[in-house]
Amino acid sequence: MQPTISEFTIIFSIATLGMVVLAMAIVFFVLFYQRKMLEAKIKQQKIEVEHQQKMLQAALESQENERKRLAADLHDSIGVMLSTIRLSLGTLVRNEGVPAQPVEQIKNMLDDTITSVRRLSRDLLPSTLARFGLSNALKELCGQHSLSGISIQFSEKGTPRDKNQSDQLMIFRVAQELVNNAMKHAKPTSINVVLDWERNFELIVTDDGSGFQVEQVRQSGKGLGLFNLENRARLLNAQLSFSPNQPKGTIAKLEIVSAS
Repeated sequence: MQPTISEFTIIFSIATLGMVVLAMAIVFFVLFYQRKMLEAKIKQQKIEVEHQQKMLQAALESQENERKRLAADLHDSIGVMLSTIRLSLGTLVRNEGVPAQPVEQIKNMLDDTITSVRRLSRDLLPSTLARFGLSNALKELCGQHSLSGISIQFSEKGTPRDKNQSDQLMIFRVAQELVNNAMKHAKPTSINVVLDWERNFELIVTDDGSGFQVEQVRQSGKGLGLFNLENRARLLNAQLSFSPNQPKGTIAKLEIVSAS
């Protein structure tokens, strides 16, 4: 018995509907599979980023521990030995009748060396940071470097907010690296260090030196300082940028959007 036209229409409609449902099921399956693959990829990338962050954190902590060890050695061993030698020279002059003028010259050299050792020790382990906070530590840093003959000014905008010790240390190291780099490579006559607590948090280091080309430093393969700066910025969840200063020099800015 041949199916009627109405029956054929019903069968065709059911078949078409089945094909549409099957096609939709295939599309949904593909989309679901792609979504799962994307989620898995994002999860894997997140794990890799977290691993890199932990490795980076561990490397910087190791670096800070080594700085502490060196600072302790400089202060407790070398510094004490130099001071003892200086005292011994004074005793030698009094007891043995050694000519005073050459000894005074040696004592002056020792005084300069002791001062240098103490400065290195402070740079390696900024005790002011732990005792009095970031602002005072940066003020001290600028004051110490001003002795080099370059005008280095520190200023602050807004009301300071509490930051954990780890973040303060990383921000201090960024400022220290930026100031040292400017003094060493840009040959400026003045440097300004600003902590801006308004809105977000910004550390701004401005100099009037010869300028700084970020890409050129990266391509030269000698940008270890820049590499360290960018790593610290990454751990702070901060943006680090460099722009030209007018009429000459560089503006370096570290911005933390969600200040803590």
